[in-house]
Amino acid sequence: FAVPLLLGMLFQQFYSMVDTIIVGKSLGVDQLAGVGSTGAINFMIIGFCNGVCSGFAIPIAQSFGAKDYKRLRKFVANAAWLSIAFAAVMTVVVCVLCRQILFWMDTPENIFEYAYSYIFIIFLGIPATYLYNLLSGIIRSLGDSRTPVIFLVISAMLNIIFDLLAILVLHMGVAGAAWATVLSQLISGILCFLYMRKIKFEGRQAIILCNMGIPMGLQYSITAIGSVILQTAVNSLGSQAVAAVTAAGRISGFSCCPFDALGSTMATYAGQNVGAGKLDRVGKGLKSASFIGGIYAIIALP
Repeated sequence: FAVPLLLGMLFQQFYSMVDTIIVGKSLGVDQLAGVGSTGAINFMIIGFCNGVCSGFAIPIAQSFGAKDYKRLRKFVANAAWLSIAFAAVMTVVVCVLCRQILFWMDTPENIFEYAYSYIFIIFLGIPATYLYNLLSGIIRSLGDSRTPVIFLVISAMLNIIFDLLAILVLHMGVAGAAWATVLSQLISGILCFLYMRKIKFEGRQAIILCNMGIPMGLQYSITAIGSVILQTAVNSLGSQAVAAVTAAGRISGFSCCPFDALGSTMATYAGQNVGAGKLDRVGKGLKSASFIGGIYAIIALP
């Protein structure tokens, strides 16, 4: 179950890697630094979206494990309404504050406009982020971790094509890289929606969903605060330092994916087994995931 999820996360990292390579090779160091200087705040805001959707998937997994399909449909319906509300509010707030956030982060003047052009468009794509992560989380909660990855692979390939078209053909600069990322993620979300379009939405389970989703979203965002502080310090060193940290950060992101995949896997696995009343399997799964994570850490350390 974890391996397809890991592949999906690697392909999500691939989005950022492609932007970095094409922007760095085609546009220059300042443009690369502009994209890179937004990485921490991007991680904090988009990470909250991902965390919320992962939390929403837990009650759905519990209902699926308990074979309570009526309750499952209610959770799916309310998760959709909450995601629409969260996406609308977050998009408006962060887009309005976008320029001020970059100012607070001490973004160098020579890359400020590049950073703003990129991250503003990424923030406009928050609804697409919610769309894919919510629907893929629901599909995984029903025991299918492969289908979302297939859709993500397709969108990753499209992201490369869109990047090349926007930057090399249409000469849209860093804004083109951002639009390519948003559009490709939107397509992956639409594919998930078409795959599960027969699920009927009904009812209200907002409190339970928020109790699961908001803490997980905050967990993702809180861990990103350190990255924001570090990025602010790096920004003060100039665009060359920002570009260097950006390149290294993409490699670091790949190396951390297995841990994120194991964490998300355990959230779904535990939810299904709690719902089914098989609590002994939760402990066994946790030990197995910890063992796998420890082995990977030892191998990856050198």
